[in-house]
Amino acid sequence: MLELVVKHKIVAILRGVPVRHAPRLAEHLYRAGIRLLEVSLSDEHGLPGLRAIREAFGADLHVGAGTVVTLERARQAQDAGASFLLTPHLVPPVHAFAREQGLGLIAGATTPTELQQALSEGSSVVKLFPAGDLGLGYLTSLFGPYPDLPLLVVGGIDQQNLGAFLQAGALGAGIGSYLTKTDWNSPDFALLETRARDLLEIAERGSQSR
Repeated sequence: MLELVVKHKIVAILRGVPVRHAPRLAEHLYRAGIRLLEVSLSDEHGLPGLRAIREAFGADLHVGAGTVVTLERARQAQDAGASFLLTPHLVPPVHAFAREQGLGLIAGATTPTELQQALSEGSSVVKLFPAGDLGLGYLTSLFGPYPDLPLLVVGGIDQQNLGAFLQAGALGAGIGSYLTKTDWNSPDFALLETRARDLLEIAERGSQSR
């Protein structure tokens, strides 16, 4: 996961995307250059959407399951084709399952103690959540005593603050509604594809200026 996040920078987060639209949205994001996709399991669209995207793309797109808060959900995600798991907070049984099954893991954490626990339990990249609410100051304060923290910032990240977070030291960002929310009665996939291209350009500039 560390290598993938360093290389691709952006994880697009699908939450509440109707199953019939999920593969089409993934196609447009892929066309823009997105290679890491998280499908949240927080609603009824999650598992079938994950399965539909995996069947459409095979191994060309790295598809993970998000909001994995129970061991049962972890097993269901693996069965649906997830190659990595993301949690919103520390979930030790899920961490252990990911290690045992050889799945990638990005565990969610906020405090220094949680961040270190996530690393010790196999999360090679840790999701700092909610990064937008915590702010850049919190991120830079963490890098004082922990200069090598491998952080993916998630929550409130968009085109306005992405570059600043990357310049401050984040390895990448998980971005949800800005990239994946539209009127599903008449979805504007072209707009979302354009936004993805713009974010990837910002990410590239931000990583070069670190």
